[in-house]
Amino acid sequence: MKPASKRSAHTREQIQTAARRLFLQHGYLATSTDAILAEAGIASKETLYRHYASKEELFVDVLGQLTLEQPRVSATLSHLPAVHDRVSLRQSLIIVAREILTLMAQPDYLTLLRVIISEAARFPQLGTLFRSTVPERGLGIITRILQQAREQQLIGVVDSDAIAHMLLGGLLTYALFGTVFTGDAPAAPPLERADAIVDIVMQAIARC
Repeated sequence: MKPASKRSAHTREQIQTAARRLFLQHGYLATSTDAILAEAGIASKETLYRHYASKEELFVDVLGQLTLEQPRVSATLSHLPAVHDRVSLRQSLIIVAREILTLMAQPDYLTLLRVIISEAARFPQLGTLFRSTVPERGLGIITRILQQAREQQLIGVVDSDAIAHMLLGGLLTYALFGTVFTGDAPAAPPLERADAIVDIVMQAIARC
């Protein structure tokens, strides 16, 4: 990487790290671009806008860094086993479910989720921005796996969208009911809970 590219990447990382820290501490609405610049040690707003067109775009980047865009997670999900029988179908769904459950149990993710829940009424766009990360992407991945299984005639005709929502919703309750709504210190649920939800889904689609 050329020196100029390295500097640009470093500056972007400074901005993203500062924004993440402030969003988690103060929320989205109370965090200004001026505060982000000060936290990042950057004097010019032009520098910020060279990397992010708006505060909303920066917030999306922070969400992405906490969710399915993480390099390790992205690499795992891009190399799922090919679906060719029920064993490989279950394996793919378990990998996805475990990754999503692990992400949802991260302390920073849960803190950001609390921010979105508390501020969405005043700034509805936050809900839209959140849905574009784990929910929509997770649903898309699960739906594609189910469609592959249908094409392989491993399952009957099912409402893939409904099944995907059922699976993702089951995982989400562990984050919501276990920590967000109780105020307890985040405790990652056992990954076997993801396996159990997948097995229930497998039983449901096996009867179709």
